[in-house]
Amino acid sequence: MSAAVFPPQPRRGAWHAHLPFDAAISLNLRRWITGEGSLTARLMSASDRFRVARLAQAPQRPFADEWQALGLIRPVPAITREVLLICDDTPAVFAHTIVDPYHARRDWPFLRGLGNRPLGGALFVDPRVRRDPFQFARLSPHHPLRQALQRILPALSSVPMLPARRSVFRRGGGAMLVTEVFLPDLLRRAAPDNTGAGGTRLPRRSDTLHTPQKPEERPRS
Repeated sequence: MSAAVFPPQPRRGAWHAHLPFDAAISLNLRRWITGEGSLTARLMSASDRFRVARLAQAPQRPFADEWQALGLIRPVPAITREVLLICDDTPAVFAHTIVDPYHARRDWPFLRGLGNRPLGGALFVDPRVRRDPFQFARLSPHHPLRQALQRILPALSSVPMLPARRSVFRRGGGAMLVTEVFLPDLLRRAAPDNTGAGGTRLPRRSDTLHTPQKPEERPRS
């Protein structure tokens, strides 16, 4: 008797162009994760009190899939920033940012003095910034980003899966990879619309690479 064949399940930690199906991810949470506007602006509109807590900012060796996503030819130390986005005194999102070290000073000059201010407040007001499409993953407690998060919030080690997204921001010749891990607190917060003050999505690189050409006008007879 032949063995039953089951379709392969997506690995928890593998990045995909679309958010993998998971019954634990509600429709409301999917709206949070897939919204293209400024996440900071959306969190602010969904809470009475919003703040950023910077956990670390220092050169650090990126993970293999991170330096490749930035287009680096080898895993050189990159500027790494980790913060918690906190709504009404409860952590809602863990954000992990790495910056191409070769262009950091020229293309991301605000990063050094950002402190506890939100990164989105600088990115979404700069007309030179472009954003690549999202990638999505389901992170298990053994994923390196979960390990970093669980050192700050140990109670999350019992949560079997946390959804995450990431995208590359580009400005001039510089690249910045921002990964956002969505925490259980967002389950009780209704996801607002993607638009609004500071919430409009950034132009994608494809928007500028594939600008429609104006049709050629035919001479009138």
